[in-house]
Amino acid sequence: MFKNYLKIAWRNILKNKVFSILNIVGLAMGLLCSLLIYLWISDELAVDNHHENIDRLYSVYQKQIFEGRIDAGYFTPAVLYRELKGKIPEIEKAAPRSFTTKTFAHQDKIFKKEGSFVGTDYFDMFSVDFLEGTKASAMDSPDAIVISETMAKAFFGTSKKAIGKSLLYGNKDQLKVSGIFKDTGSADSRKGDFFMHWDIFLEENSWAPNILNSGPPTFVMLAENADSEVVEGKIKDFLVAYRANENENFTVELGLQPYGERYLYNRFENGVISGGRMENIRIFGFIAFFVLLIACINFMNLASASSLKRAKEVGVRKSLGANKGSLISQFLGEALLLSCISTVLSLIVVALVLPVFNELVNKNLNLLSLSLPSWLGILGISLLTGFVSGSYPAFVLSSFKAIDIFKNNRDANASSQWIRQGLVVFQFALSIILISGMIITSRQINYIQDENLGFDPHNVFMFVFEGDSTRTVAGLKERALQLPGVESMSTTTQGPMDFINGFDDVQWEGKSSDDPTIFMSMDVGSNFADTWGTEMLLGTDFSTESIADDSGYIINETALKIMGLEDPIGKPITMWGNTGNIIGVMKDFPINTVKTAIPPLIIRNGEYANRVAVLARISSINVVETVEALENIYTEMFPEVPFDYVFSDTWYNNMYKSEITFFKLSQYFSLMAIFISCLGLFGLAMFTAQQKVKEIGIRKVLGASVGKITSSLVKDFLKLVVLAIFIGCPIAWYFMNKWLTNYEYRTEMPWWAFGAAGSIVIAIALFTVGFKSIRAAMKDPVESLRTE
Repeated sequence: MFKNYLKIAWRNILKNKVFSILNIVGLAMGLLCSLLIYLWISDELAVDNHHENIDRLYSVYQKQIFEGRIDAGYFTPAVLYRELKGKIPEIEKAAPRSFTTKTFAHQDKIFKKEGSFVGTDYFDMFSVDFLEGTKASAMDSPDAIVISETMAKAFFGTSKKAIGKSLLYGNKDQLKVSGIFKDTGSADSRKGDFFMHWDIFLEENSWAPNILNSGPPTFVMLAENADSEVVEGKIKDFLVAYRANENENFTVELGLQPYGERYLYNRFENGVISGGRMENIRIFGFIAFFVLLIACINFMNLASASSLKRAKEVGVRKSLGANKGSLISQFLGEALLLSCISTVLSLIVVALVLPVFNELVNKNLNLLSLSLPSWLGILGISLLTGFVSGSYPAFVLSSFKAIDIFKNNRDANASSQWIRQGLVVFQFALSIILISGMIITSRQINYIQDENLGFDPHNVFMFVFEGDSTRTVAGLKERALQLPGVESMSTTTQGPMDFINGFDDVQWEGKSSDDPTIFMSMDVGSNFADTWGTEMLLGTDFSTESIADDSGYIINETALKIMGLEDPIGKPITMWGNTGNIIGVMKDFPINTVKTAIPPLIIRNGEYANRVAVLARISSINVVETVEALENIYTEMFPEVPFDYVFSDTWYNNMYKSEITFFKLSQYFSLMAIFISCLGLFGLAMFTAQQKVKEIGIRKVLGASVGKITSSLVKDFLKLVVLAIFIGCPIAWYFMNKWLTNYEYRTEMPWWAFGAAGSIVIAIALFTVGFKSIRAAMKDPVESLRTE
């Protein structure tokens, strides 16, 4: 019987080639979209969850509460780890980690590498695959360094040759290679090529040993059978004892978050972890579901629309004794066969487009690396798709009564007609949501890129060098400014959008004794405002003439509002015990992210720091030539340090990289959803034209024009599309308005986005249905009216 069903199914596919192709292509595209999103989601969910001790690993976060306002994040004191480990018995291991970029050299080889400073417990907590050396002795000495296999090969040729060798760090210190680890893959949220001892971090950052200052994240591993809620209760007020000015108006609390959740849930609202990347995963999960649902709707529409063609087949089989169950099995079998064909086709296409998709999402997804459960999941999606898409036609066809079929009773198709119309409305409402969402996301990204957010990131690039820069920075700037393409230059000890340390050790006139405001700080050289492209609202920037005086401070707008100083220029403030006068107020510019409010910032005079990032604003003309000329000067002055640079707009774009990826993916998947909807609409238009072939012939004989016949066929479909617009637009507005609230800097909700989405859908529907309708209206009526 199964063989017989298979033969009938295959014959029906061949007999109705157009409908079969529309079904197969529609389902294949729906499955393609779903499989790509499934691969991406699976990889995202696996990030940071591969560690052997994952059930005992936790991230520590800090909450600062003042008069109802709560600021929270992973910023913690750099020495918190040793205090927690020493005083909380349930905490077995603790380690901080700070990501950084450093320069290393060995003989004539010089490279800049990204890596981390970590505590000595780090390798006992996290799973790092050692190829050479042991994790037990990897951090025995502050001058030890553990490097990746790639870094070992770059400097020494092989991993085995690297053990025990020395690397020149920052052109001044020798570090001994104590271990080689296997390159980290996409399973790690923070990938790098080296691990250095935490003591070096404390030495290089003078603010770090003070437990009142916060910066890097802290991780802990609990003892076996320890209750995380109990431990969280113990550490909640842990920092209170270290703060001399603690009072009832200001509190600092610590909390724990399972480490495996940190990558997906890393955004705080009012001190509570409220979301993060998981929101994008949910959104794309819904997109995958809805695109696949649209494909299933197409199948159901086309199958139910063609039910009258097979009605007599059902009537004959029922007359010969076929029961409802056998008919349902046959039609479901046909749907499953189409689904399997579509799945094979979609897998082939997935394999072809994965390289492009990987580049888009910055991952290394591979079908061959999928686990058995993943393949079973894909098979399950295929079978479920076939069952869902074929269920309605199967149950409708099998429910026809034989006597009604042979009497040519149209009531049998009446119920399926309004269901088809409802499904068309549903799928085009989804298309409206996707299109309007794509338009609004695009506007938000353009707003962030093009609007004046406090600085001009275009045509500014930064390069970093370490070591004794006092004797060389002035010479570098002097030579560089003589180049015709260099407009201005400045220096800073860190990137203007890369802050890690916060502190509250700031005093000013009129400050309340219980004011707990956390400030950010950066050291800059002369002409910073002009170089970075921001504006001095009051006072002056650091200049070449005043750079020798390091007692002045520049504050941003937010700091001025918090301090409440009416005439700030010349007013004294004290920071870390150093008193100086405010010489200027700078316009706010984004720090670290565009999603949260700009924190108060104090800028210090720091032309000649040991680790200097040089900012250069250049002309938009002959950019390549200018960069090459700067590189020549730099290489001549610093042959021991590579000239690695990054343009600030690229750096700035990385702040909302996930939004750009989100936009691109939603754009492509929206186009796929629209195309799938068009396939279904085209099939329904073709079916409608076939059903009305005699009506069209009679109307042409009676003198109806092609335009009138076409409009009569199109208007019924347009009514459904207009209804879909009225349903989809409010839903799209609700969800996109909620999405925009995640941004401190956001565009206004553009009303025209919904009109544009509706117009696009109407235009697509007119083209799709009109094309087929015009062809039907132009046929010779003789062909339409001849008898069967």
